[in-house]
Amino acid sequence: MSSVHAHEFMALLAESAEPKTLVQLAALSEQHFGEAARFHTCKLQDLAIEDLLAFLNKAGKIVPEGEGYVLNRARVCNH
Repeated sequence: MSSVHAHEFMALLAESAEPKTLVQLAALSEQHFGEAARFHTCKLQDLAIEDLLAFLNKAGKIVPEGEGYVLNRARVCNH
């Protein structure tokens, strides 16, 4: 099974104009990357979508807006 870089998920999230709940974000991930998708970042490996969302939230890369979360474009690295 291959691993999806968090940047790919954030790029997908960047396409969405509406805030999404964590459940909706997990469903979006499943729709695009498959139910069994695992993720990695520059420092972390083998993350489930729930772990990735927790990491992105803690790192300020996704932020609460209204009833959901949006991508914080100012915190997305470009490497």
